Amino acid sequence: MPRMVRLLHSLRRDDLEQALAQGLKATSSFDEFGLDLRRGVVYCWLCKEHDKMSSGGQRPDHVYLEVTVAEDRCLVADMDWISAAMTYAQGAMGKPRNPEAARLAAELYRVTAVPLSQYTPEAFFTPEVLVKGDIAPESIRVICPGREADSSSVVAEP
Repeated sequence: MPRMVRLLHSLRRDDLEQALAQGLKATSSFDEFGLDLRRGVVYCWLCKEHDKMSSGGQRPDHVYLEVTVAEDRCLVADMDWISAAMTYAQGAMGKPRNPEAARLAAELYRVTAVPLSQYTPEAFFTPEVLVKGDIAPESIRVICPGREADSSSVVAEP
């Protein structure tokens, strides 16, 4: 039996009912660089502080889910590299459009990604967990407001 781990996923509060009923669907969003590791995944976090997308839980229009998945479905990558790649690809945030810089940052993202079982805490500034495939509704639960969702909530299950 595979080792199971609990991770965090944030989503807009408006999407909560659908996620609880149908699960989280794998996507290939945010992959303008053709990276296989970003295809057909659900993006998750080890702890809420890593979640730059919803400002670490500070956005009231977002809610956290705890998802339980097999560890062997998970890769950890440094979101800062893919963010830099997107910034240079788009010429955003005061950076000039630079396709070569975008390609190099995307390649760093790809080659530094590791299976969750090999991830060392604090190895990346902003670790994101890419879970391959959909996550079923029975593997999801809402984290109640006020409950701490920090790195201690990511626990392996026997």
